[in-house]
Amino acid sequence: RKISFKIIHSTTILLPKWWEQVAGTQFEGQILPRDVATRWNSTFDMLAAFIRLKEPITEFLNRSSNGLAEYALDNEEWEAIEGLVSILKDATLFFSSSSPSVASIIPAMDIIDRSFASGIVNRQTLSAPVRHALLIGKRTLNKYYQLTDDSYIYRMAISTFLLHFLLLYDLLLPQYSILSSN
Repeated sequence: RKISFKIIHSTTILLPKWWEQVAGTQFEGQILPRDVATRWNSTFDMLAAFIRLKEPITEFLNRSSNGLAEYALDNEEWEAIEGLVSILKDATLFFSSSSPSVASIIPAMDIIDRSFASGIVNRQTLSAPVRHALLIGKRTLNKYYQLTDDSYIYRMAISTFLLHFLLLYDLLLPQYSILSSN
């Protein structure tokens, strides 16, 4: 996030150097997208661009004249970014399709939440900056969870799901009937 921000907002120093870095390559004219807090999939867009532009980014960060050496990523961090992009790609495709329903979104959010939580807890595998990014993602996800608690549509969808489950259970296994008073 900081790398992208610094390059984009340094219009007289870093941005012209970035254009030089990608000039004459397949990435000519491409810039790193910004991560926008109000766009839930902008993190995916930014990290996917990082992976696509890994070589020029690495060279750019390693140039001492750019003053960004402290932001250089090691192999573990690149692997973590690739793993995170994989999770976010699946989420982006799922939530952007025409098929998600209120009842299917919560389990998907649970999967993302578990992935983020395991990344935060697994201190041996992920670097501190990546764990911090996952923590921010988890906090954002928790905000969405809280919104579902207040949503009448979500409550109706879950109630309908539970009612269908109970009716099906009662129909298939009458000896364990939950609904009938026998």
